[in-house]
Formats: sequence, C-alpha cells, structure tokens
Amino acid sequence: MEKHQKLYYDTNEVAELVGCEASALRFWEKKFPQLAPKRDSRNRRRYTEQDIEVIRKIMHQKEKQGRTIKGAREQLRRKEEAELLVQRLVRVRKFLVEIKEQL
Repeated sequence: MEKHQKLYYDTNEVAELVGCEASALRFWEKKFPQLAPKRDSRNRRRYTEQDIEVIRKIMHQKEKQGRTIKGAREQLRRKEEAELLVQRLVRVRKFLVEIKEQL
C-alpha cells in the first residue's frame, strides 16, 4: 500500500484505506478512547495517520484475534500501558548509565 502524505483524512477516505464501513469508524470512536479524530470548522471528522493506526489495531484485534469490542479495548489499553512502562524504563536506564559514567 502506498504511503499517503496528507495530514488529515475524512471518514470516507479512511474507510476506503482500511477496508471498513464509515459507520464502523463512527461506532468505534464512541467505544475506543484511543480513537479521537479532530473536527474541522464544519464538524466533520479529520483523521490523522495515528488515528488510522489505531483503527488498524482495532480491526486486527477484532478480525484476526477474534476479540469482542470490550476485549479489543482492553487489549489496546494494556498495550498502551506496556509501551509507557517501557519508555519509563528506558529513561531510568539512561539516567543510571549517566550516573555510572560520572562515578
């Protein structure tokens, strides 16, 4: 799939990119706090690349992993928590290495 260079995509463009219905995107927006597209001045949804990545993760959880909405939401939450923990550990390690070098 070619990489798009737009900053924002409308609902129909995203639905076509990921292969789902626009109504599913609107539904998932209500169910997944990670999916929060911005709105323009005419109140239309504007999705970023990050939003599209979240949608792909949701679709993977539902279609490939066979999870329910609740299960997919929980799995995404756990992955976010794990990523935050890894980032903290990397910062702590860097700090400890700096201290070690100063000794």
